[in-house]
Amino acid sequence: MSMPPLPEILPLTPYLREMVWGGRRLGNLYGKPLPAGQSIGESFELSALPGRDTVVADGLMAGRGLLSLHREFGAQLVGEEVSERYGSAFPLLIKLIDAHDDLSIQVHPDDAYAQSRELGVFGKTEAWVVLHSEDGRIALGLEPGVDETALRQAIGDGEAERVVRFQAVSAGDVVYLPAGTVHAL
Repeated sequence: MSMPPLPEILPLTPYLREMVWGGRRLGNLYGKPLPAGQSIGESFELSALPGRDTVVADGLMAGRGLLSLHREFGAQLVGEEVSERYGSAFPLLIKLIDAHDDLSIQVHPDDAYAQSRELGVFGKTEAWVVLHSEDGRIALGLEPGVDETALRQAIGDGEAERVVRFQAVSAGDVVYLPAGTVHAL
């Protein structure tokens, strides 16, 4: 017996992730039904990450996770070109983030580093679309002239913020963060 064809539209239920730095704004601003008493930092809107995949909300595929659907339908779900390029790996992750408190300063690996350390197939290049901002600034890269030695010294002193470049942002801004970029919200 063959599977029914994949519907053209799959309404998804996001995976909500509690984070110490999270808050309640995803409910207040975007109507997300948040669990009582939890500080939700991330709403995975489109995800096929194991244990964090989004689930089809209704229809023939209701209750099925995106990870399972991608494994079963592959190119029918993402298209031939994407399927040929990325194989069995789902190449996109879309999240809404509520950074009620500051996040730690981070650097994500590129594909080569991630693969060499068995961290997965992909590194983590990001693009942020600022939907709402109360603070109006992000950490993005290092101050001019800061080299690895100065960065290590600042980290060792617990003062990484003094070598990080801060940039103003407001709703509507788009920020591209290639893998290897120092960043924080």
